[in-house]
Amino acid sequence: MVVKIKLSFVIPLYNAEKYIEQCINSIINQSLKEEEFEIIIINDGSIDNSLSKAIEISKNYKNVEVYDQINKGVSATRNRGIDLARGTYIWFIDSDDYIISDTANELLSFAEDNSLDILEFKMIRTESRVLNKTINKGVNRSEVKILDGKEYSSKVDLSDSTCTNLYRRKFIIDSEVRFIEGKIMEDMTFNAELFPQAKRIAFYPLDAYRYVINPNSIWTNKESKAYRKSIEDFIFMTKKFSNFIEEYKKEGIDTNLIKNKQQEMLYNISKRLLLCDFKLSEIKLKIDDLSSHNLYPINPYLGHSYYKKLETFLFNKKYLFLLSVLLYRLFKRPINYFIIKNHQRKREKRIKEIVVKFEEEKVAI
Repeated sequence: MVVKIKLSFVIPLYNAEKYIEQCINSIINQSLKEEEFEIIIINDGSIDNSLSKAIEISKNYKNVEVYDQINKGVSATRNRGIDLARGTYIWFIDSDDYIISDTANELLSFAEDNSLDILEFKMIRTESRVLNKTINKGVNRSEVKILDGKEYSSKVDLSDSTCTNLYRRKFIIDSEVRFIEGKIMEDMTFNAELFPQAKRIAFYPLDAYRYVINPNSIWTNKESKAYRKSIEDFIFMTKKFSNFIEEYKKEGIDTNLIKNKQQEMLYNISKRLLLCDFKLSEIKLKIDDLSSHNLYPINPYLGHSYYKKLETFLFNKKYLFLLSVLLYRLFKRPINYFIIKNHQRKREKRIKEIVVKFEEEKVAI
């Protein structure tokens, strides 16, 4: 009797030899039968020992397959994973992240029981590799609302990450939506295009994924070439979102959520332009380009962060912002240490306090 594969884990692998074992083990140790899931690892031209390590691990498991290709980027690799996957559902996992024990089966069973096209869930961004317990006390399934994609995209969310969703494979294939290759921000554009097409979609408030902040990723890498590309890609994707907004209007989808996502991208662009090594004339050209596409000035920041409010205010005053760039470059080291690093330390402390508090409450119960 042939057992149908229910879940395909797709892992693009690039220079993650230190982390891939933890990533794979976090999947293998789920409460799933071996024949019900597969792990598809696609080495995307790693120049470390990632490929050999993945192959060595795969020898111990029948349901782990390793593929190799020249470097094409995460979008092209995920697209290949969609084509290779055989499971009813796909879960995209980044090779330097990990998932929490006994969460995959719960997510999968809810998605199957409710014939969902997409199931979104929760994650925590952290620098830690030992936060292995979920902070949830249990999910009341009867309270989880199932919506169509248009309503969900209007009222609930447009997930920033594809790693926090289960996708019905047939739904992706039928939609003909694919990751835009050669660009970062591929997750947000993929979801923004795909979510409205879903017939049945839900948010399941289970903390299941750990996004580990990697200083060498294109998101955080301050090396000039990578950082320049990230800014170019953010601007490209922000313009792409303008196209999506027009499509949403045509489909009668409320655009508040997607406009907020676009503004988040613009906040990120402003921050990256402040920290980049572009010439001031180059920065001015980027701002003028945004302005020509009605993307500048950006909306004032309405959150509680004083720094983001200040960043937005300065960015919207073009020449004052250029002056701020000069001042930042003069006082870069103390600003990075006393402001940026201090913010990161406080964030990690809050995360650990939440997890410790949850563990204490469980023991008390």
